[in-house]
Amino acid sequence: MSQVDSAPQPLRWLVRWTNAELDVLLDSLVDEELAEIPELAVARNDPRGAIRDSVRIHLVALSACVGQPPRDGRMTMPAFIGKHTRALARRDMPSLTALLRAFEKIHAGLWRRLAAALREGPYQLAPEHRADVLELASAHLFAYFQTASKETAAAYAAERALLERRAMSRRAEVVTAMLAGSMSPIEAEHALGYALNATHIGYVAWTDSLSQLDRLDAAVTTLIEHMRPRQHLSVPHGERSVYGWISCHAKTWRDVLQDGSLPEGIHCAWGAPQQGVGGFRASHLEALEARRVGEAVGLTKGVKPVLFDDVAVASLASRDLASASTFVHRQLGRLASEDESAVRLLETLRVYLEELASPTKTARRLHVHPNTVIKRVERIEAMTGRSVDPASLSLRVAVELAALASPTHDV
Repeated sequence: MSQVDSAPQPLRWLVRWTNAELDVLLDSLVDEELAEIPELAVARNDPRGAIRDSVRIHLVALSACVGQPPRDGRMTMPAFIGKHTRALARRDMPSLTALLRAFEKIHAGLWRRLAAALREGPYQLAPEHRADVLELASAHLFAYFQTASKETAAAYAAERALLERRAMSRRAEVVTAMLAGSMSPIEAEHALGYALNATHIGYVAWTDSLSQLDRLDAAVTTLIEHMRPRQHLSVPHGERSVYGWISCHAKTWRDVLQDGSLPEGIHCAWGAPQQGVGGFRASHLEALEARRVGEAVGLTKGVKPVLFDDVAVASLASRDLASASTFVHRQLGRLASEDESAVRLLETLRVYLEELASPTKTARRLHVHPNTVIKRVERIEAMTGRSVDPASLSLRVAVELAALASPTHDV
């Protein structure tokens, strides 16, 4: 015995009516959907035919479910509904929002036509039977479209997420090949949808823990939206990092980074603008180097992104860390030690050099009296055995390298 034969008499009437009026129902329901949800017709070769096929599939499923007395508004959908939904998701047509709105229109349209059929035409019934049909058919329609909406939303979202993971994995493979020089730029551009004949600014963003991954994505997205890039590419790296590149106006990105701040536990480091395929790789390497130096000297503990240009001297001079450490101690002497007094004096010296030996400007930045700055400089000169010369390149480099040369930093 089929499900239809085992269904209550009023629901068997619903199935017979649906089958007999199938073409008419399809035409009218499709007309209503196209009129009220125009996005259903976007980017289709045959929008009416595609929508008609989808509506037909659900009317067939509606009849297939008729033998299931609705319990708590839930039904078991035929397997072909899930397959159909995943096929729509793979084409991303229609959008999930439009699809769910279409369900509402089909449900409402069927109910109106059902009520009319019970009152007029060859399907009219005696009042006592009409009430039974209307009550059970209405409950059946409600249960079907409620279940179809929930399961369609879940299946559609799952399929889109799967496709995005596959696409992200593919982009990561292409980027890895690009950085290694094992893929042609033309192939890479086609696979990534990102033009390589441009000026690129590479970045690396990371988080302290896996629980903050969602915050990482949101923070990076917000930061880059403010830059208004002409193009943006990002791929995951490892469990807690993202590699990315943007192309944007010359000064916009730097202004945004200097003015903006990052949430606690979120970090990013940026390379300098570089041109073309070689620049794509070079700016990425600079971003990685900015992260290395930033982490070593504690810059990433703050809320500001780290820019390679700001740590370039420390980066280049610290490639040979043993020699850099010897150089720092030769230039700074006891000032390179890690006791609290030496650390305070070294910070004073750094600001003093940046302010071109101005006690007033240095005091303003350090929030102390200018006389305090003068006394600290005298102590620095006593500890190093030489006068402080703001024009000394060796002294300035030694101050930049001091944190990297510390034995507590493993670079």
